[in-house]
Amino acid sequence: MIARLTRFMILIQLLTLAGLSTLFLSFGWADTPAIGLLYAIVMMTLLRAGIIFNNFFLSGALRQPMGNGQRAPLGSLARRMLQEFWYSMVCWFRLFPLARPFRAHFAQDALPPVLLLHGYGANSGFWKPMSQQLSAAGITHAAIDLEPLLGSIDDYAELIQTAAQELCVSHGAQTIVIVGHSMGGLAARAWLRRYGDERLAGLITLGTPHFGSTLAAYAMGENARQMLPAVGKEASAGDWLTSLANSESADLRARMRSIYSRHDNIVAPQQSALLPGASNMPLDLVGHVALGFDRDVMQLLMTAITTARQSRY
Repeated sequence: MIARLTRFMILIQLLTLAGLSTLFLSFGWADTPAIGLLYAIVMMTLLRAGIIFNNFFLSGALRQPMGNGQRAPLGSLARRMLQEFWYSMVCWFRLFPLARPFRAHFAQDALPPVLLLHGYGANSGFWKPMSQQLSAAGITHAAIDLEPLLGSIDDYAELIQTAAQELCVSHGAQTIVIVGHSMGGLAARAWLRRYGDERLAGLITLGTPHFGSTLAAYAMGENARQMLPAVGKEASAGDWLTSLANSESADLRARMRSIYSRHDNIVAPQQSALLPGASNMPLDLVGHVALGFDRDVMQLLMTAITTARQSRY
């Protein structure tokens, strides 16, 4: 569905560009159609950049200290904000529109395969760069689309179960490693609550709001509401996130690893990604989308995947 939505949005933006270009010409603000189109592109780009940069302010990411306790240099923050904008554009205009669930099988791979789960508002296209890394290492893996787009996170459990079973059967494996970005990490935990951990070798979450994000209030859907933290009230067993946490044992948490950024522009507060009992790996100066593309993060993720695949489970 995201693929169709992004294609539709690209069409709308192209029509908007044409309309703005014509407007600039009619008011005499541009001398030629090419100049009018250039002005329109600049305006649309600045608008998209403004939305992304505003998330850094709303999430409080710009105020967060680094791991050494020091404030992040303004130049470094600016570069990382531009990095987040760039990868967001790559996703929406190149990776998402034509994405389909995929699987890569390597017969010589004797360790558990990897299942990749995207986050809210994304699709399997998010994992294309990571898939290249996994393929280069000869690691069997698959990525699925979590749909419906605005449905309950609990509804994704059946999709994950089907994908896990198919991956195990096709690869001749007993267990899998799951990597979940953002909401994908919560979807994996919801799957574990419903189907148990019999097929789990390890779970690695990437920028997952384990205790919610205040920015979910600006999103639509049941899944967005489930990611709202218990702000201004005590968490109760009836809260979706609290109920999910209460369903997990210490043994299960020991098989989880949370990689997250202290400067995440979507997870707010950023410490919401810290999962007690799991192996937590906080990073500095990486945006929410960039977690799936940054070279250093991808190397760290590959190491975490290798460790999980070699576990005793």
